[in-house]
Amino acid sequence: MPGLTELADALSERPEELMTLGVLFGLTVGEPAVLKQAPAIPEGATRGEYAALVRLIQMGVTP
Repeated sequence: MPGLTELADALSERPEELMTLGVLFGLTVGEPAVLKQAPAIPEGATRGEYAALVRLIQMGVTP
């Protein structure tokens, strides 16, 4: 997985599921640079919500 765009795409495949640290680790295995760029997971966020957060951060929008 080369970047945050691919991470957001993968998360969007099942947007209703709860986002967890294990999911993030699983999707970024072998890509420590992507993991380092990924934002913190808000409590109770779904994969879809987290994917939207990742995309906003890529566009330069910060919370």
